[in-house]
Amino acid sequence: MRQPLLSVLLLSCALGAPLAAGELIIPLTAGVAPDGTAYATRVWITNTGTVERRWTSAFVAPGSDGTKVPGKSITVAPGATVLAINLAPAGQSGLLFVTGAPQLLTTARQEAVKSGALRAASAGPLVTGHELAPARGSLHLHGLSNKQGGLITDLSLVNAARQPTQCTVDAFRDNGSRIGTAIRISLPPLSARIFEKALTSFGATDVDEARLAVSCDQPFYAYARVYKPGSGELNVVTPSQALGD
Repeated sequence: MRQPLLSVLLLSCALGAPLAAGELIIPLTAGVAPDGTAYATRVWITNTGTVERRWTSAFVAPGSDGTKVPGKSITVAPGATVLAINLAPAGQSGLLFVTGAPQLLTTARQEAVKSGALRAASAGPLVTGHELAPARGSLHLHGLSNKQGGLITDLSLVNAARQPTQCTVDAFRDNGSRIGTAIRISLPPLSARIFEKALTSFGATDVDEARLAVSCDQPFYAYARVYKPGSGELNVVTPSQALGD
């Protein structure tokens, strides 16, 4: 019998497999730009079934051990769509570990809002077992920037295993030359780490069209947020696909 890894309700059963059916990771972003633009993630849930269903989530702050986090549930009526609220402490980024029935459809959207008006929005990543890279695999993120007064890149790493992991991140220019030296990172079990202005960590203060290559020794996920703080530009960069996948 396949054992789940990321269900906050069934962590005691986890044996180290990737995400099981009915389990989902939702990265959450938050923050406030100098001009007052607020960044957040909104999540909608629809119940396509004929009976009430429970959608259960657990918030894990960056760097925390996700095996020790309790969950809370939302009841969704048949045919109803609800906007999930109070999923995380105000202004805090992190991850949601979600469990539920296949009749529950979930959508996430990262938004930039100023004075109550939506300035920018981008579909947020939803991570199932299909999106995870295997242990010692690699993920690549393209089209990244770090410009003074312009676009910047935040990198999010997710350890999808119930044990700690070691990850390596490399940065490259579009001509293939390496930017700086590789960065090695440790992550607790079932956790995330967010690197704001990630390319700055490699010494790149003025670069466009950069690429990050990420590998970990446990199943993992990575994505980037490329945006101009306080503007209407907000992009979510998910891992590149190899031809034939």
